[in-house]
Amino acid sequence: MISTPATKLASGTVTSPSNPSHRPLDIDTLYHTRAILSVQWSVDGEHLYFDTNITGRYNIWAVPSNRGWPVQLTVSDERTLLQDPSPNGRFLLYTQDIQGDEKPNLYLLDLTEFTIRNITNTDKVGYRDAKWSPDGRFLVFAGERDGPGTYPVFHFDPDKGTIKKIIGHEAGDCESLEYSPDGRKLALTRTRNYQYTGASVYDLETGNETMLAPIDDKSTTITGGWTRDGKRVYVTSNANDRGIDAVALLELKQGPEFQWLTLQDWDSQLVDVSPTEDRFAYIVNEAGNLRLLLRNLNGEEEEIPPTQGVVRAARFSPDGKRLAIIHALGDSPHDIWVYDLKARTLKQITDSLVGGLHRENFVNPQLVVYPSFDQTPIASFLYVPANIKADHSHPAIVLSHGGPQWEHFNSWFPNIQYYTSHGYLVIAPNFRGSTGFGREFTESLRKDAGGGDLKDLVAAVDYLKTTGYVDPNRIAITGGSWGGYLTLMALTKYPDIWAAGVSIVPLANWFTAHENEDPVLQKNDEWLMGDPVADRDLWQDRSPLFFANRIRAPLLLLAGQNDIRCPVKETEQMAEAARKNGVTVDVKIYENEGHGFVRRENEIDAIKRAAKFLETHVGQRSAKG
Repeated sequence: MISTPATKLASGTVTSPSNPSHRPLDIDTLYHTRAILSVQWSVDGEHLYFDTNITGRYNIWAVPSNRGWPVQLTVSDERTLLQDPSPNGRFLLYTQDIQGDEKPNLYLLDLTEFTIRNITNTDKVGYRDAKWSPDGRFLVFAGERDGPGTYPVFHFDPDKGTIKKIIGHEAGDCESLEYSPDGRKLALTRTRNYQYTGASVYDLETGNETMLAPIDDKSTTITGGWTRDGKRVYVTSNANDRGIDAVALLELKQGPEFQWLTLQDWDSQLVDVSPTEDRFAYIVNEAGNLRLLLRNLNGEEEEIPPTQGVVRAARFSPDGKRLAIIHALGDSPHDIWVYDLKARTLKQITDSLVGGLHRENFVNPQLVVYPSFDQTPIASFLYVPANIKADHSHPAIVLSHGGPQWEHFNSWFPNIQYYTSHGYLVIAPNFRGSTGFGREFTESLRKDAGGGDLKDLVAAVDYLKTTGYVDPNRIAITGGSWGGYLTLMALTKYPDIWAAGVSIVPLANWFTAHENEDPVLQKNDEWLMGDPVADRDLWQDRSPLFFANRIRAPLLLLAGQNDIRCPVKETEQMAEAARKNGVTVDVKIYENEGHGFVRRENEIDAIKRAAKFLETHVGQRSAKG
């Protein structure tokens, strides 16, 4: 048994809510609901910039910060994602990749002339965490311009158009950057394997780097901001005896003591630092509900509404008097809200629901906890359709999240709302390997990928049977990325308990995935699975491709042609192997997508295919006997 904060949770009685507004949802209408990924303030605080798919493509928009009509700033068929406005108000920085390849260029939008400049002009090169100097004159970013998988730091001068490398990657690849208030130093997050990270400070004038928290083999420390006097750095770290993420301060010297500010039972993470006072915003992750709090260095704090659901982002206004928040809940999609810190008032700025949809049309999940094979408690979100009876007659879906170092949150998932509205119970477990439940729980999959996590999903099936609602012969499994991998593992290792499987952008063969994927993911695989030669037996045993002859349930595979994480070959070879077993196998590969589907027509096509497939093999009463 792994001890986690979930031991403090207790499941209530599972009930079907009574809701006269609950009705079967239409996919086209549901998937025109808008998504909002990030938000930034304009320099004068009058507008909010955000990236959204209002048009069916992700582009950048601006909306008055006191609410008003949004204006589209970029027009592209490719995924365009907001980064950072320059502090002098001249530019808006954004990224844009090509057909989901996750290798974007960096672009500057001139906010006066509305001209656009590609400042990197590279092909198949990754960039991360670009930041403006405090005066807005320069830009720094990490990028693999020296070679695939390596991330040194580069300096860009917008006036001269020059890019030069200023910090190498020999001490570790750069994951994040933060300028000091005076612009003379950079706080860096460094990593060697994308599992463990350390923090350092680089002096731009002397070229000296001070390691505050070294990269070790057991913890992550991520830089997030500076105190106003520039003498300490804020970090989120789990470098404590409890292995719990918390916000801390580090002095600018070799190996300082962590000054813990938010260490508690549940993970907490820094979100933003006030530009005008020593105050910061952070979130507490309580089993998938993300609560937002404000705290100053005297220990005074307050919770910011809403108190349920998830806060995807929170940003202080330039004058420090307001917070822009992106919030979602099981029954409401991501929207931007502005909180006035003095008046303590919350105002909704955007409305993402369309087509006459209202919160009353949706179901909120119930937080449940069940014991796994070794009695480790598995916290899960259970979605129960409204107005149904506990007569053991209803179909169910086990939904496996990606990652595995990720988590299913109490957030907005249109696919779940569709399935629930059509009578499926959906359970989304936070199986071992998930974040949010302590370092030991997250790292428990090392040399056990597709082992304990898969058993946790099988235990979810046992739990579903105890609710009284589910027909045990009508249970399907689905998921994307790692969830797609676990779907294939479930169908091969436990073939008799599933009525169908829908695997989205999956990994199927550890050997070929490692050979063909992005170099960053290769390092991740080696940490998780060991060496492909020395640990060959493990790699083979945990590759569902080699057990395709065991599959009994119908299988739908969905993939993107340009996927650098789980290359399309994984889907193709799994489909071929499963077909040899004589089972029903349907496949769709989207030529202009990568690791997941972001073009609205593809999103809609994918969910329609999955819905039709599940209705045929699971939803109908005659399914599987």
